[in-house]
Amino acid sequence: MHYLDIAVPDLQREFHRAQTQPRHLAPQPKTSGMSLCDGVDGIIQSILASQHLLEMFRRSLSDDATRRHLNRVSNRLTRILAVLRNLAPSIK
Repeated sequence: MHYLDIAVPDLQREFHRAQTQPRHLAPQPKTSGMSLCDGVDGIIQSILASQHLLEMFRRSLSDDATRRHLNRVSNRLTRILAVLRNLAPSIK
């Protein structure tokens, strides 16, 4: 039989190490040097990045109902992107 002795400092050390060095990070979307001042193009890039992260999260879920709800959010973002892309030429 094996015994394990875990002290509070051990738990705190491992917790802080896990916070500072996470093993499972979502890749950061590439902004290609865009800033917040880029108007409609910047908004479009932000929505595309949000859609990417949303899809990665949605695929990791096992609950079908939650996945369907998040899929609806993604579909709404797609419709918003279509409107913004139509507006972009008229704003410039």
